[in-house]
Amino acid sequence: MAVTTRVRVLVVDDADESRDILRRALAFDEAIEVVGEASSGGEAVRQAETLRPDVILMDVRMPEGNGINATREITRRLPGVRVLALTAHDDQDSVRDMLAAGATGYLVKGAPVDEVTTAIRKTHQGHAQLDQRIVHHILDDLRTMIQEERDRRAEAERLATTRQELIQVLSHELRTPLTLINAALRSLDSPGLPKNASELVSAAIKRSAELERVVEGLEVLAEGPAGRGEAANPVEAVGRVLQAVPERPELIEALDENWPGLYTHHVARVAIELLDNSAKHGRSPVTLRLFREGQHGVVEVSDAGSFEPDPRLFGPFVQGDMSTRREQGGFGLGLFVAARLCEMSGGWIDIRRENDRTVAQGRFELAS
Repeated sequence: MAVTTRVRVLVVDDADESRDILRRALAFDEAIEVVGEASSGGEAVRQAETLRPDVILMDVRMPEGNGINATREITRRLPGVRVLALTAHDDQDSVRDMLAAGATGYLVKGAPVDEVTTAIRKTHQGHAQLDQRIVHHILDDLRTMIQEERDRRAEAERLATTRQELIQVLSHELRTPLTLINAALRSLDSPGLPKNASELVSAAIKRSAELERVVEGLEVLAEGPAGRGEAANPVEAVGRVLQAVPERPELIEALDENWPGLYTHHVARVAIELLDNSAKHGRSPVTLRLFREGQHGVVEVSDAGSFEPDPRLFGPFVQGDMSTRREQGGFGLGLFVAARLCEMSGGWIDIRRENDRTVAQGRFELAS
């Protein structure tokens, strides 16, 4: 049966004799047509753009741009062109570099003609072709990459554990002296204090309460994400919120349901921080809604204020070097804690303007 569609091949090799042998050998296969030749990497790129072959037989080491660079450039410019390395070099670096550059297959010179033609046809179809003589190189690289990945994961887990333990210890060590300081300050706060002293004690009490809240935020973050066996209840979260905030929202909506994969107090903490932000920047009426939207549990606080979120609002807490002084404004620690709690479950914090209201949402991705 006559062949109606041939695989168009460009042969690239710096040795004239090698190209001649390949051209003659491939001519015996009616399914293959050699449409051009090139003797260098640079020429291979130019010929590929002109001829648009289906497959390029590419040598690795050539003058004026080697086969690795040429392969990388050709696969970038012409993603439909397949490259099959056919070279005398079977060292591990050459194999790795050619495959990383985009070659679909790798054969070592000396392979039978039938093996080369079969590899050309399969390469044209998008199937990877690897000479059995270089498979051990691929396996060695694979073993190395797997081990390196395991080592990186183990180190990341170790660092995460160390960081979590540090936060737990730090928050514990801070809580005790803060409790004592707060108690001492409140004992000093009496009607008989001179005005200046009374103002100083009041400011210190306020600052102490803020520091306690910082410690509580550290403790919450140190807990890490909830397991699949945990479930948050929005109604219970609202109860915790109302105990913590000084002013009750004008409208509260929450369904008595379970949000799998979350802690109730994490949901409550996000609501508290969003309400605190609303108290600082917005005005009544304030609404608090906890609802489910697809695979997300949503904590939403909206108010009638004119707060316009800055696009850089969340920027300061992702700067590379946290030791440097921040040069732009952003949210405080409260929203930082809320954002991290949402991110633990794959969610996020969003603040936007909507129908003349400021709407802040904390989203949690629910466990399936």
